Amino acid sequence: MRKKKSKKKNRKLRIFMLVIGTILLLFFSIALLLVYVFDIKTKAIIIHGNNIVTDSQILEETNLIDYPNFFKVKESTIKKKIEKLSFIKNVKVKKKPLLQIHIYVEENKPLFIREDTNMIVFDKNNEIPNNTKDNLNVPYLINYVPNTKYYELIKKIKQIDYNLLKKISQIKYEPNKYDEDRFILYMNDSNRVYINLPKFKSFNKYDEMVTKFEGKTGTLYLDSGNYFEFDKK
Repeated sequence: MRKKKSKKKNRKLRIFMLVIGTILLLFFSIALLLVYVFDIKTKAIIIHGNNIVTDSQILEETNLIDYPNFFKVKESTIKKKIEKLSFIKNVKVKKKPLLQIHIYVEENKPLFIREDTNMIVFDKNNEIPNNTKDNLNVPYLINYVPNTKYYELIKKIKQIDYNLLKKISQIKYEPNKYDEDRFILYMNDSNRVYINLPKFKSFNKYDEMVTKFEGKTGTLYLDSGNYFEFDKK
């Protein structure tokens, strides 16, 4: 008798599990059908960390500009498309509640533009053609620099505070018979700075130095000593 009762219980349990499984399968099938039949649009696309690449460039590259069906958007596909953009270093894409897509980007930092080749030089020593119509707000290297000095220049520029780098308009290699590492920096505030490769890091004190001169312009010598020569009127 016990065996018969046990068999009946097992049969009922199997039937119950089958019914539950069928209901769940039907529920998910209907939900999936609703997703594709009814166009459930993405409500918000939020982009974080971009300064050079615009929101519109990212949206156009990823075909998100029309806020497509939220459930059809694949995070991995969006990530791969954004990584193709020249200024992008890293990308993360996350779907979040309330039909939101969050895109987190890390950009390569442009250090300067080579005037002779019109190439943008980045902090990873890579270069790309300067095809952007936007002002990158970085200096131009305006003359030829020997390779041995050129790669050292890149290394030294990376030691400069990035906001301070943006205050430089032009960089010119200007060695003399005493110093083959000498450069002149033309500033956006009309000042000039003579500096050499070993002392490049001292340029980080530029703002602190020029505030002492009460708005007067001139030439700051950081290559040999630290002194300021005012412009003659």
